[in-house]
Amino acid sequence: MTQDNPQDPAATPVMPDDSPGFHLAELAAWQALDRTAEDVLVLDLRGLSDVCDFFVLASGQADVQVRAIARAVRDGLARAGQDPVGSEGESDGRWILLDYVDVVVHVLKPEVRDYYQLERLWADARTLVIDPAHLASEGFARRHPDLAPPAGPAASE
Repeated sequence: MTQDNPQDPAATPVMPDDSPGFHLAELAAWQALDRTAEDVLVLDLRGLSDVCDFFVLASGQADVQVRAIARAVRDGLARAGQDPVGSEGESDGRWILLDYVDVVVHVLKPEVRDYYQLERLWADARTLVIDPAHLASEGFARRHPDLAPPAGPAASE
């Protein structure tokens, strides 16, 4: 689905949807939550950016947690046949970026996320909060029948 005319609601894609890009973004978000990521969002950049279709944003409290979340996303998507075409920040652990062409995953420490404010920079993007309620939804189960809600602490909220 494309966004030919941003003013025409019929031409504007919606989330969640059945596009391959959203499917990958949602899978990345699931992997992040499974490693107790916080404040997980999917930003829909279709029609706003030529770089990618979706950003996945997730926070981890410590460098080691940021690295663990990014590693879980990388490993989980690799099991699904998706390898990143590039990555940045893995040795530092403050902001790790994994580039899957249509989807770019950002795992950041909260203070880095607050400083760069990607949500504000992309304020025109449609935003979907990925939380335990989203992962327990009928739509998520239909799109990802092989996944159960993450077992981490975030799932018990």
